[in-house]
Amino acid sequence: MHVAASARHVLARRPWIYWAVVTTLAVIAAAAVHGEMASIAAERDRWGSTRTVMVTRHELEPGDEIAADLVALPVAAIPDRALAEAPTGALVRQRVAAGEVLTEFDVTGRDGPAALAEQGAVVVALSDPFARNVEVGLRVQVAADGLVIAEDATVTGVVDEVIFVAVDSSEAPAVATAAQQGAASLLYLP
Repeated sequence: MHVAASARHVLARRPWIYWAVVTTLAVIAAAAVHGEMASIAAERDRWGSTRTVMVTRHELEPGDEIAADLVALPVAAIPDRALAEAPTGALVRQRVAAGEVLTEFDVTGRDGPAALAEQGAVVVALSDPFARNVEVGLRVQVAADGLVIAEDATVTGVVDEVIFVAVDSSEAPAVATAAQQGAASLLYLP
């Protein structure tokens, strides 16, 4: 006898098996729906609570003064270390888009050429007579004697002919030596 025919025969003689399977499937479906509804409710509650943070009015460049408004946003939409107020005299450390929430990583309260450098970086002053249109925040490499001596550098300041670049602390001595000898050159990255 065929399997389907055997199953129908068994179910016809014992209907309680059919109803046990239907009940079990209904309980599994109800548990899945209940779990999904609970997670939706938890997300809704999380989005329901708000916190006031600083949101930029327009695009900000490194070195700009902070231009932001206090806005109440859902807690789930707020990044870690979001600022509720700017430190006194703070400047923007990196490019920030309009409407973006400001975080501790976006601003600095320090002064001088190292103010816009990332934590752990060292700022070196150099002069490249061929450098043109160098702006704060520009990503560059530093080369000397035909070798790249700083793979990832960021311009943190420009004062007259002096360009301040933040480099990794392990590369700083080589960059400083090349700058002192007048051999340091900037390589512009796309």
